[in-house]
Amino acid sequence: MKIKCFDAAELPIEEWQDKCGNSAEVFCWPVASDFSLRVSITQINQSSVLKQHAESEQFCISLDNGQLSIRDQQKTKHSMAKIGDAFHSEGEQLIELELRGSPVRLLNVSVNPERWRVKSHVIAQEQRLPIGQAGIVYVLAGEWDVSGANCKIMAVNQGGWWLPDIGEGHITPRVAGSKLIWVDITAC
Repeated sequence: MKIKCFDAAELPIEEWQDKCGNSAEVFCWPVASDFSLRVSITQINQSSVLKQHAESEQFCISLDNGQLSIRDQQKTKHSMAKIGDAFHSEGEQLIELELRGSPVRLLNVSVNPERWRVKSHVIAQEQRLPIGQAGIVYVLAGEWDVSGANCKIMAVNQGGWWLPDIGEGHITPRVAGSKLIWVDITAC
């Protein structure tokens, strides 16, 4: 299997029932309601709540600089103001989103906590895909050369994902100032 590339502008968008945002699924594995791993890009246009997924953990990574406050059921408030800020919660918790200002996009990673652990970084240098783990990248700036994928170049608002059996691949910045979100998804 190779890195599967995607363009966020080409993903099907699902509007939220409350009309306060939308989500675009990047991938779900396995493809079923009892998924083990699911990634989507969410745009929050107004204050709202995050959809709950029973028996999952949710990791939200900011793709924009903006003013978003997140509050969990314990009323712990977490601010996401810059690209790369991350928030983690148990999936069955109700998460309140308070938006001040322009819309904000999040990379949402929902996992079965008995199978996966997630951690994210913003990177600007060449990376080799680790063997034996899943992951996703999302380009924030510049362009990146990709080997071991179904695409050769990734630009802003594009990315790629892989499952643990990938075994190959490199991502290299093409121009100065290139950066991307790198999400490690490791088996427990």
